[in-house]
Amino acid sequence: MEESWDRWATSDHAEVECHDCHQQSMLESASQLFSFITRDFDRIEKHALVQDEACEECHESGDPNWVQVAATAGHVKHADEENIACTKCHAATVHRFEPSGAICQVCHQGQEMEVDKMNDMHCAVCHDFLVEGDEPLPTRSACLDCHSTIVSEISWSAAAPMQFDCGSCHLPHQQAQPLADCETCHTVAGYHLRGAHEAAVCETCHQAHEWTVSSRETCLTCHPGQEAHNPSADCGACHQFSGE
Repeated sequence: MEESWDRWATSDHAEVECHDCHQQSMLESASQLFSFITRDFDRIEKHALVQDEACEECHESGDPNWVQVAATAGHVKHADEENIACTKCHAATVHRFEPSGAICQVCHQGQEMEVDKMNDMHCAVCHDFLVEGDEPLPTRSACLDCHSTIVSEISWSAAAPMQFDCGSCHLPHQQAQPLADCETCHTVAGYHLRGAHEAAVCETCHQAHEWTVSSRETCLTCHPGQEAHNPSADCGACHQFSGE
């Protein structure tokens, strides 16, 4: 027990008594007492396993001295909905309660981080278990906390049509295709299917995070010499890309 004892003594639970977490029935205690009295230590059965109720006595008690998890997204999803025991994630190593990134892979196989510079990060850096909500998915603001330079590099107006979270398009678990195919959501028609438009990637005309083509300059990049052609109107006013 020396190694386990040392880990407990340097953990956040160092002030918690053993039996506060390791609770057992009177029959189990009597059996251990009998083994101790008779010096029958050849085989020690599993005993005093930590039940969820022991964790909840502190972590769902409302006591501000302990992290409260009852209404947090990660614990609602895993503990309440999936009925995963606390010790499944928090006791991969005895008395080391911080879950490792590897423990997530036990259930979430195939979800290894593939994007460079993010593959060494702990899952919980993006999937915050302690936020309130239904799913511990990263929000737009959470992404921008790290990718702060993007705010100054892109044009992202409040009127941009796509106001959902970054992960809807950016797929960090997929190195080969870290951007979702636009046609997953959008059906192309009209001038999208004519000539060079059909072969062009969406981002050729639709600037990332703005998407709406509102400037004639975008079209003139590929159609030089048309500056004088109906100069007061947007190209899309006559050239129907929607197919209508």
